[in-house]
Amino acid sequence: MANQDDEKERQRLAEVYSGMPDGELVNIAAESGSLTDVARRALNEEIDRRGNLESEGIEDESLPADADIVESQDVVVIRKFRDIPEAWMAKGRLDSSGIECWLIDDNMVRLDWFISNFLGGVKLQVKQEDAAIANEVLEQPVPESFDGEGTED
Repeated sequence: MANQDDEKERQRLAEVYSGMPDGELVNIAAESGSLTDVARRALNEEIDRRGNLESEGIEDESLPADADIVESQDVVVIRKFRDIPEAWMAKGRLDSSGIECWLIDDNMVRLDWFISNFLGGVKLQVKQEDAAIANEVLEQPVPESFDGEGTED
């Protein structure tokens, strides 16, 4: 039964996507992480049917100049946190060390912290090539006090 429902939904979405201008498809593709598997499959089929949208310069026409372009990267989860403050602290340590990182599911946990265990916690991701150094940074102990040279007591 679920397969028939999935197929009906894929067909419905295929119709919707086929009626959209190229720029809208590019915008949806940039946010495809929030789509269901069925919706992502239908979107990819429509993009494949139209050909390579990027090579036609559609991104330049349809996206604002300051829009973030999402590139596929190899990322790994290096830590999982039950609570948001711990995740923010770890992210802050990596950010201050110059390591690009992302929190996954933090917004969901912020909406309802009870679902943290259900989601597997808040996940901290880094690029594959930064994983070793990121783990080293996070394993360093936090100093009990800081040298406040140049600050007033």
